[in-house]
Amino acid sequence: MDRLLLLLLLLFLLPGLIGSVLIDKPADQPAADRYDYCVLGAGPAGLQAGHFLARARRNYVILERNSGPGSFFNIINKIYTGRRNREFNLRHDWNSLLSDRPDLLFQRISRDLYPHADAYPRYLRLFAEELGLAVRYGVDVGR
Repeated sequence: MDRLLLLLLLLFLLPGLIGSVLIDKPADQPAADRYDYCVLGAGPAGLQAGHFLARARRNYVILERNSGPGSFFNIINKIYTGRRNREFNLRHDWNSLLSDRPDLLFQRISRDLYPHADAYPRYLRLFAEELGLAVRYGVDVGR
């Protein structure tokens, strides 16, 4: 089995196999929801896991403490490799996430070598919205 797939299984899917997650809702909303998989955090790894869970048609939710995805990021853009090979460029584009959409890359937000600090959270929000990922913001899981 590919090591990356095994790592994804261990980090994201194994907790879902152990038991379902029950999320309580405030009194003014309907009863609690159940999910087979719960991803903590809507950063790059959380959204990427959510994409693959959605693609596999799993019952999942992504819980994010803050009001938007990737709120902790200050990152540089590595889209300029000097090559035209799409696969090579994507391997070196540390900002873009994987999806079945070749147009859903970070360069849609910024082509700057050093983009503004808010560019990456905007990209993560675009990724989550355009793929219809099940993310709930403002959820503090606690300790």
